[in-house]
Amino acid sequence: MAQVRVIKCLQFRIYPDAAQQVLIWKTFGCCRWMWNHLLDERIKSNKVLGGVKFKNTTPAHFKKIPENGFLKEVDALALANEQLNVNRACSKCFAKGKTPKFRAKKKERRSYTSNAVNNNIELIHVRDSENYLKLPKLGLVKIILHRNIPDGAELKHVTVKETASGKFFAALTYEVMQEEVQQVTEFKDVESFDYNMKDLVVSASGRYDIQAEDIHWYRKMEQKLAKEERRLSHMEYGSNHYCKQRHRVGAIHEKIANRRNDFLHKLSRDVADEFDAAAVEDINLHGMAQTLKFGKSVHDNGFGRFRVFLAYKLKAQGKVLVKVSRNFPSSQRCSVCHHINPKVKDLSVREWECPSCGTLHNRDKNACANLKQEAIIYLNRWANGDSTLTLTPEGVLSVKKPHLLKGE
Repeated sequence: MAQVRVIKCLQFRIYPDAAQQVLIWKTFGCCRWMWNHLLDERIKSNKVLGGVKFKNTTPAHFKKIPENGFLKEVDALALANEQLNVNRACSKCFAKGKTPKFRAKKKERRSYTSNAVNNNIELIHVRDSENYLKLPKLGLVKIILHRNIPDGAELKHVTVKETASGKFFAALTYEVMQEEVQQVTEFKDVESFDYNMKDLVVSASGRYDIQAEDIHWYRKMEQKLAKEERRLSHMEYGSNHYCKQRHRVGAIHEKIANRRNDFLHKLSRDVADEFDAAAVEDINLHGMAQTLKFGKSVHDNGFGRFRVFLAYKLKAQGKVLVKVSRNFPSSQRCSVCHHINPKVKDLSVREWECPSCGTLHNRDKNACANLKQEAIIYLNRWANGDSTLTLTPEGVLSVKKPHLLKGE
């Protein structure tokens, strides 16, 4: 079987000492400084030259200025990667008539990336419980290897980041050779999920119907979070007590996110292992959060993240996630006779009787059945070479957008 190159990222917690923490914070600040100054140069040159062209100012130009000597204290590759990020952002935004945003210290992205060149980054194993990660400028940093590195993996780059709770992590990106995954062509078992704001999702088989008490992670810790945030608001900004309290608030947010991700990872793993394909509705979660004033509930459920997790887990096994068009009347159509009942547009209608065949429907279960039927149609059309359907690199099968069809 053919071998293919696959990019894998493994994240481990690191424990830098006091001096290393200071240097990491300096690197964050220098990356922010480099982003703002390079972005300013790009914006000025774009106004003069027009289009997406800009002067090729590099971090080396800024290092030559005597008052910028602090830039030499940090990893040069981190600043070089920041230049690539600025160029990429400007090329993308300038083409659309937009401008990337400058970075503020209060809203700083606390991470930087360094490339692996000439063994400047490597893992050093001392014993089973003692391992170190050698990083440029930092030296040896204690790391907890909670999983094995794939055999023959080639390290490409490392991203060092600090979370809101004050913890440090290193994300190691490897290039691995592995056997090519064969695409599944016979979809015998298909599962479908209908979004339910109260209970997250309802499944067609009934095996993955999520109960409200198992989710709502933010709601469960909302009072505790509000109490700690009130304490934070009463402290002097920048003081030691303020920094400690900020980490306490960040730890609560981190715990909420970890509980949500853990639940969604386990749910998506079970579905990916059990079925050949899964179907979801391509609903606009961002628009729903903005227009219907359900933002807190929509973001707390994590349905969008569930779709992402499910897509890449299915793709890893050669399976497919089907996104049914948001214009498909999954709730209004009778799953038995396919009669369209416009009265079901009212969200308060949870059960209804089909006026054509007399079948009594639960709103969510009926929608799941319709999504499964439509997904099977999508899969059959795609298997027969229908050009109106496309399988994205993320492993999602959906109808092509109108502007893509016109360009063919």
